[in-house]
Formats: sequence, C-alpha cells, structure tokens
Amino acid sequence: MTSTTTGFWVLVTLAEVSGLAALILVGVLGGKHVKDPGYGWDGSLHTFNYHPMLMSLGFIFLYGNGAIAFRVIATTGINLARTTQKLIHFIFQASALIVAIVALVAVFKYYDKQGYQDMFSPHSWIAIIATGLFTVQVQLIGGFFFFLFPKWGSSSLKASMLSLHVFTGKFIFIMMIATALMGLTEVVIYDIVKPEEFPSGLIVANMFGLCMLLFCGCIITILLKPQYQASSLAKDETIQMEIHDE
Repeated sequence: MTSTTTGFWVLVTLAEVSGLAALILVGVLGGKHVKDPGYGWDGSLHTFNYHPMLMSLGFIFLYGNGAIAFRVIATTGINLARTTQKLIHFIFQASALIVAIVALVAVFKYYDKQGYQDMFSPHSWIAIIATGLFTVQVQLIGGFFFFLFPKWGSSSLKASMLSLHVFTGKFIFIMMIATALMGLTEVVIYDIVKPEEFPSGLIVANMFGLCMLLFCGCIITILLKPQYQASSLAKDETIQMEIHDE
C-alpha cells in the first residue's frame, strides 16, 4: 500500500466514523435533548425532530459517500464496469434525495399543523435552493441522462457537463453543510431548554456540529486532492484508461 492510498483510507475512515457519530448524535438530540423529545408523525415537534436527522442522513452522509464512491471503488481494485460504478454513485445520490424529501415533508407538516409561517429563515431559503440545484440541474436528473442513460450529447458536450457536474456537486455539498449548521443554531436557540445552565443537550448539539465539519473536511479533501482522483488511485491500468477515456 502506497502512502497515497494509506492517506486516502485514513481520510475515508475518519469520514465514516465522524459521519456515523454525527448521525447518532443528531438522533440522540431529537430523542432526548429538545423541548419535546421523541419521534412521531402527528405534526407536533415529534415530527419536526425527524427533519435534522433525515437531512443529515440524506444530504450530508449519503451525499458525501456518493461523491467519493468512484474513488473508493478504484482504491479497492474491484474490477467493476464503469456503468456499474455510475449506477452505484447514482443510487447513493437518489437515496440522498428521497431521504431529504421525507425530511422536508416532516418540517412542512409540522409548520402547517402548528399554523406557523414557513420559509422565513436563511436556513430554509438556502436549503430549498440547494435541493433544487441538486435535483433538476446537473446533479441527479442531468447526471442521469448525460452520463448513465441514454448518455445525451457529443463528447465535447458531455465533457463540459462533467466539469459542471463535478463543480456543482462540491458546491452543493458545502451549501448543505452550511445549511445544516444554520439549522443546528436554530435548534440550539429555540429547542434546547435553559441554555444558560449549559445542559447536556448543548454538548450533544455542539459535538454533532463538530462531527459534521470533520466529515465535510474529509470528503472535500478527498474530492480536491489530485492524487485522490479515481484514475490515480486505480490499480488496474485498464480501469485507468477507461476512466480517462470517459
């Protein structure tokens, strides 16, 4: 194992550990440390509590893992057809969207049931913009039709779309992390009881935020470092040529 692959697996391990820790912490936060802890689908705060947990699972954990899927496959040396690798990437991203939609339904159901005004904060505006970009621009729908099936366009058009796909993917992921941190701040302000006493809920919330940042840092480092490109990590020369050819 080279120093490059060692560094890569260290980052992947840190990402997975911090990502899973973040999911556990946000689950505990909603289950124990907010004003009305617990989960349910009755339009109460129990419904709202699904929102941060599912958003973290979908648009952070699944999205981040989908973003590095090609690199992980290349580093393992598993000889998968390029179309199969694209399908794995697409499944991660489609799953992220499905989970996020349920999370959005939960928060809108809560606001509607309680008669509250929705879409009033920067958190909500940026979240909707990011979701729209992810869905209809070049990430999910565009990515599917240009790169998976039926592979629209000439080689030059697909190359341009790929550059846009890669750039917007990173940008939207960072938007999601920023949105999650803004949402976490709202939860701390409105749902953590008596913050002046520094209850255990604040520790859980702050640790969740730190774990999210660590996960984001590891994923972005993997995506930005040239030595961690799938073509550089691939052990099989045939795979390397296939990646470059596309």
